[in-house]
Amino acid sequence: MHRKTYHIKAIWDNDAEVWVAESEDIPGLITEAETQAELESKLRVMVPELLLENGVIDCVKQEIPVRIHEERDFYLYAPCPV
Repeated sequence: MHRKTYHIKAIWDNDAEVWVAESEDIPGLITEAETQAELESKLRVMVPELLLENGVIDCVKQEIPVRIHEERDFYLYAPCPV
């Protein structure tokens, strides 16, 4: 049986210094965390709750496949010859 994988986009906000996560697949999901580990912990609670509340799933005992797509921009500088 094929199960839907729920996709979550996590983007690093340089100004706020937090990961911001949202999803088109999971109604109402928007959260932030200072670390990737903290974000994952929050998502482990929030995703099943939101899917249940929105009638997307009917049982928390079933596995919920989730894929987090992380984006973080940063700048690199090449050393200048002397």
